Amino acid sequence: MCIWISRIRLTALSLVAGLSLAACFESVSLSQATDRETQAPSGPASVSVLDDEVTVVGPAGYCVDDTATRESENEAFVLLVRCSPTRRNSPILSATVTSLPAQGEIDPDSLERLGDFLQTAAGRAQLARRGNAGDVALEAPQVADGALWLRIEDRGNPETFEAGYWRAIMPLAGRVVTLSVLSARDHPVGSDRSLTALRAFVAAMRRTNAD
Repeated sequence: MCIWISRIRLTALSLVAGLSLAACFESVSLSQATDRETQAPSGPASVSVLDDEVTVVGPAGYCVDDTATRESENEAFVLLVRCSPTRRNSPILSATVTSLPAQGEIDPDSLERLGDFLQTAAGRAQLARRGNAGDVALEAPQVADGALWLRIEDRGNPETFEAGYWRAIMPLAGRVVTLSVLSARDHPVGSDRSLTALRAFVAAMRRTNAD
């Protein structure tokens, strides 16, 4: 179930006035992913989407997995994995970029309202891979550094991945972007490392897409 949340009255930014979390769009691609423990050695370091308006790039050492990247007229999903094998289990990164405009300065109050909404049954249904609010448990959302940070437990995550993952929602290059860090079920990396990876992911995306 993919539902727009434009009906929610949030101030200042179309970031939250028209945000689609694109759970269904992501789920199709994630369901097609198999073992993401290691790398996509032939993938590029970055990819530009939505008529080259946004460039998706991960932290150093990550490459785009072309086999699990999809784009439509309205949104793009990009999966990134380690470019080369490592001895440590590595987080898996994903970015969903929407065509919705997100112009103007970030309004923390708007992000707070979005966080409040996502804790309701309707909001958890938005986050749920299967559209079922009962699948999702959400820790208290945090607004920091111009983004909404979420720790999500979703029983509807594809079997390849652990139920728990981190997500950041923010405006970038005039668009609404959600960045996630997942962990392979067979090779978990833990919440702390996942959050560290998400922070590095956010930083890399902002550097690359700076005006």
